[in-house]
Amino acid sequence: MTLSVNILHIYTSPQHHYFTRKKFNIGDAQTLEHEEVYLEVNKGIKDDRFEFSTYPLTFMSEEVMKDVCSVLDLAYEPKLFRRNIVISGINLNQLIGKSFQVGDVIFEGMEHCSPCTWMNAVMKKGAYRQMSGRGGLRVRVLKNGKLKTGTNILITPHEFDLLDPKEAKKRPKLP
Repeated sequence: MTLSVNILHIYTSPQHHYFTRKKFNIGDAQTLEHEEVYLEVNKGIKDDRFEFSTYPLTFMSEEVMKDVCSVLDLAYEPKLFRRNIVISGINLNQLIGKSFQVGDVIFEGMEHCSPCTWMNAVMKKGAYRQMSGRGGLRVRVLKNGKLKTGTNILITPHEFDLLDPKEAKKRPKLP
């Protein structure tokens, strides 16, 4: 199966905003934007706070981000969501448990990326609830390569009924 998708933003942050801090003290860790990154197997993005972690990368749907901001009456600022890769054109929950390739990189969709209650402090009360069930996709890198912003082709050997990306706005039952 092949699908055209857009990588709109790629973010890293060298420090955690939340871990080791008092509740709802969001800190001031920088969020850096990149046009291109090199990803390594089981490492994720160099110098990111989750480099070398079990699930070093997170994808999140632009459609969901915009919906959350609309419902909460917030300006659209994708870096506030603290996800690495903002993508448009696919319902990410369909990739849980599946391998897929974007650009040179092969990923494995591991699990839904649950939001944390800190999202209420970073964005606005209600953000956590709005992101529940649609907080993104935790992935690991299976094959090294470059990932660039812009139009990309997503390739997966798995066949499934492709859901409209706008369906990602609904809270699904997760596998």
